[in-house]
Amino acid sequence: MADNKDIAEKRVIELELELEEEKSLSQARNRLLVANIKELNEVYDALREKLKELRRRNEKIRIFEEQLVKANKLSTLGELASSIAHEIKNPLISIQGFARRIGTTLDRDKLEKYAKFIEQEADRLSQVLTKLLGFSRMDEPKKDLLDMNEIVDDTIMFMEHHLTRFKHIEISIEKKPDLPMVSVDKIHVQQTMVNIIMNAAQAMPEGGQIQIRTGTNDQYVFVAISDTGPGIKEEDMERIFEPFFTTKEKEQGTGLGLSLCKRLIEANAGKIEVESRAGKGTTFTIMIPVNAHLRSSTSSHHMQQ
Repeated sequence: MADNKDIAEKRVIELELELEEEKSLSQARNRLLVANIKELNEVYDALREKLKELRRRNEKIRIFEEQLVKANKLSTLGELASSIAHEIKNPLISIQGFARRIGTTLDRDKLEKYAKFIEQEADRLSQVLTKLLGFSRMDEPKKDLLDMNEIVDDTIMFMEHHLTRFKHIEISIEKKPDLPMVSVDKIHVQQTMVNIIMNAAQAMPEGGQIQIRTGTNDQYVFVAISDTGPGIKEEDMERIFEPFFTTKEKEQGTGLGLSLCKRLIEANAGKIEVESRAGKGTTFTIMIPVNAHLRSSTSSHHMQQ
């Protein structure tokens, strides 16, 4: 009986020791857990502050980028200043001339004729200014169903006089008739075309040819703008749409023009492709998707015929 009692007491002591050991381990685990939670809270707080800082920086970058895009558009308008002045000057001269004639004649028929001319030239002047204001706007796309051929015509008319300041630049236009209508912001496409055409002219200081061609495939209506300039180096091809990347001299470009073009066309669900070979010229192709319902209606029309 004594032996059994000793064994029992010994077992109790062992259990008490095991319990104490477990308590110590549990306390150690709790201390470690508390320390880990505290460390995680500190890391979380630090990450939250970093995230706030990143958001502040991203907002600053966004504002800075918007300012740069605006500056690039203003730079493009500056390049077109001579053309704009010409477009405004001609109607003003006509208005002045007919106004003087009105003051020197009593012939009623002539008075009505001169007044009509003044009204027409004032309307022409208003259209030029409307185009100018539209060209400089920074809005989100305002899409309408438009004919890409008409956009090309209006853009070339807008740039025609400006291009005369470049030496021996010839422009040829090849338009595919009866293009499908596209849903697009006309001003965005015009801004893109102006940037690309001006780049082409600047790349050919001794003269050359710029060909503008419209067409369509299964998904897109396109405008292809080709030049006979020196082309783009292979190592530069992947970077030409990067902001601030430019192959021009420091005083001649900001490196934002093509980056802006890409953004404008992508905002209209389109894309820009480029092909170039050193010494063989460059082709930029602006591609705007044809509306699905327009494609289906066109297909139905052909099937009925």
